[in-house]
Amino acid sequence: MVVIRALGWLSLAVAVAVVVHDLLTWWSEGSYPFSTFGSLWSHLDPASLGNTQTSARRHLSGILWTWMMRPLLTVPAMPAFLVLGLVLVWIGRRDVGRPEPGFLMGSRPRRRRGGLS
Repeated sequence: MVVIRALGWLSLAVAVAVVVHDLLTWWSEGSYPFSTFGSLWSHLDPASLGNTQTSARRHLSGILWTWMMRPLLTVPAMPAFLVLGLVLVWIGRRDVGRPEPGFLMGSRPRRRRGGLS
């Protein structure tokens, strides 16, 4: 569960980074672009995007690239990373298999709320 929660927080951090990137682009160019997976990939490593497209068309069916990868690359990145991060954090926080404290495991100490004593 810790790994899932960490991936969720990482996805949320990437969503914040995408928002910052979009705002800086808006500030410098004057128009607000919605970054897509394809545009982010081309900013990070344009050669690998071209190589992946060529390899997918050569070794796999061209239909795979046209009907699966191209629509995936046009998805807006910020909402996708935001939803993915929130879902992963929610899945990581669930207490599914934790047993209730009882006679053998002891009880949890109670915290006092309020007051100075």
